[in-house]
Formats: sequence, C-alpha cells, structure tokens
Amino acid sequence: MLNKLKEKLISASVNGFEIPISSANMEQLIGMKLGNRDVRVEITSEYLVLHGTTEVKKMMFKKNVPFKITLKPIQLDKRTIQFELIDMKPFDINIITSKIFNKPPFAEYTNRTIKVDFNAWDVVKKIPVGNIKSYEMVEGAINIRLSL
Repeated sequence: MLNKLKEKLISASVNGFEIPISSANMEQLIGMKLGNRDVRVEITSEYLVLHGTTEVKKMMFKKNVPFKITLKPIQLDKRTIQFELIDMKPFDINIITSKIFNKPPFAEYTNRTIKVDFNAWDVVKKIPVGNIKSYEMVEGAINIRLSL
C-alpha cells in the first residue's frame, strides 16, 4: 500500500494533477463570480463559447441584452489562462464586454483579452501548490494539469 502511494506521489510530481472543469462547472462559476445568472457555456476543442444576457443601463433605461461570446485560450501564466476575444454578438462593444468580464480578482478584461484566475475556483484552490502546466480543451470540458 505504501508503494502505491509512493508511486502516485512520484507520478504526480512528474506529470502533475489533472483537474477536469466541465461546462456545468464553468456556468456555475461564471454565474456566481460575474453576476450573470443565465449563462450557458459551450466548450469545444478550440473555443469557449458563452451565451447569456447582461443588463445594460443607458441613462434611465435598463435593458437585458443577449450575448454570445467566443473565446480562444492563448497563454498560461502560473494559475491564470488568458483568452482572446474572437467574436461577440449581437455587437462587439467594449463597454458590454468590460461589464461582463472585468471582475477582479476572478477575471480581468483589457485589449480584447480576458485573464481568468483559476485560484478563484474551489476545485483548484483545494490544491494550494503548483501552477497550470498545461490544458486541453475537449468537447464539454477543459482539462487543466497542475504541476507541483
């Protein structure tokens, strides 16, 4: 039994820990952290696609505006992943994008890039050591590998 534990620890130190983050996990987190209750997340092998609505205030009027945002991961740094804003529908306005994503410390939006800090996620926070070594986007999930 001790040998199995030792082998697992050696394997984890070499390969890291893999944490799968599903579309449902992303929806829950984005709903909590970004304040968008009706967000639907679609994860493909290349893109992260968000569907939802956000409230826009213009003078005295409030309106719920539906959106569809397509993001592509471009860079890893410690426990953060940067996404490039590929497309936003129905219209690509910086004010709306900033309103949705500029929620430090979880997410920061600047110059069409969104930096997501995975330390805000309980599943990642449970492993207090290590950085994101790699990620793999598959249908329905992002598999994050934390190195030790």
